[in-house]
Amino acid sequence: MKHYMDIKICKQPRTEVAKKAKTRMAVESLIDRLLATKLIRNDRFFEQILYNKEIVWLQNGEVDGHLFAKAALADQLKTKTNGFMMYMPTNPIVYEVDGELYHLLTRIDSTRAKPNLARLSQEPKPVLSAARVNDLLCSIVMRFYETYMHDLAPIPYTEQLMAFVQQEYTQFLQAVQALNDVHFNWHPRGNGHSKLLQLIADLQMIKSHPGKLLIDFANTHDYVVVKPAYLPAKPAQQAL
Repeated sequence: MKHYMDIKICKQPRTEVAKKAKTRMAVESLIDRLLATKLIRNDRFFEQILYNKEIVWLQNGEVDGHLFAKAALADQLKTKTNGFMMYMPTNPIVYEVDGELYHLLTRIDSTRAKPNLARLSQEPKPVLSAARVNDLLCSIVMRFYETYMHDLAPIPYTEQLMAFVQQEYTQFLQAVQALNDVHFNWHPRGNGHSKLLQLIADLQMIKSHPGKLLIDFANTHDYVVVKPAYLPAKPAQQAL
């Protein structure tokens, strides 16, 4: 196994001016929680989730954007149908990725559109008007679990942890499908979006960090120790 020197992803200080919670905040909060777990390398998080057209894709000619767009290009990414900015033009949500600034996608709505669990396996298409929040939330969670399990697989002595993660991921997919199966959840007076947020909030791995103990109910009330899906960089040896 290789030891990696990871890239740095830092959120820039910002004062939220919205008077009430916005749909976009659910995505922002999820990204921050996943970054805080430190369970997958930042470079993998960036390429698999933050800057990946399978999660979301904005396009204007030769300019592309995803959950993140390069700060210098963000103002060129507008909706095809009505010319709205896809990234906040004033007071943007900014992250620094190894010294380069990126803006977080903020034009996110459609709480009544049910999440498409098959979307990650479909051919990506550019967004025309606004990103769908429930699609985004599910796609981010799904890709996080898939990336974590993929990167964890080569690491020795992680079989029990892998089984725990796989079970939680499967249960999440089943719970979302159950939400989708009840039409009223996504009715204008339904509460599908809030139920989805609660499903995500209840996921143990999203509340975890390396070294945390989790009760494994599937294994006679045993515990699993959460491990990162990488080997940390070896500290530089001091010259004698």
